[in-house]
Amino acid sequence: MEPQQERKNKLEIFKYNAILSALFFLGSTFYLSGQLPNYNFTKYTISQMSYFLNSNQLSFFNLLFIIKSLLDLSFTAYVFKKFELKLNALTSAIWLIAVLSFGLIGFFPVNKFFVIHWLLAGGLFIFWTISEHVFAKLTKSKGFLYLSNNLILIQAIIILLFFTFSKINAIFEIIYFLLALFWQVIFISRYL
Repeated sequence: MEPQQERKNKLEIFKYNAILSALFFLGSTFYLSGQLPNYNFTKYTISQMSYFLNSNQLSFFNLLFIIKSLLDLSFTAYVFKKFELKLNALTSAIWLIAVLSFGLIGFFPVNKFFVIHWLLAGGLFIFWTISEHVFAKLTKSKGFLYLSNNLILIQAIIILLFFTFSKINAIFEIIYFLLALFWQVIFISRYL
């Protein structure tokens, strides 16, 4: 087997890591929230779960963000290779900022670093949303670009509504997260 083909085959293992990371993170946070009688998805964000955790649980919780980010970074390596993107390209930077922001949240839990945490979370939402459009354009599919732009519009409306009614909570985050996961599943299954 040629070295180039062999390296491509090794990267194939990372193709579904974005989906795996999302399912891992959601499943783990649902499990952890079930251990906390005072935590409620309608009152608090996922990050605010940190207020209810003991030190061991908090370490595990913070590790969830880091593991998800590492899985997403391996997926990112696959996508960059597939589209032959350079690390210094604007497209790459947008995607990397979104992925790394999520991982950094694990180092800056909201219960200890409130401002830094919310700056990272805001950056994550902004850069992830932009990356959906940018990567949809890379596929050169008008249909996928149309779908992506409509999902972005739905995400923006959801963000606006939740901020308007001061209801930023885990329900909001899960809805946004599931829309992003839906986008990823289509991106991966049709264009990778």
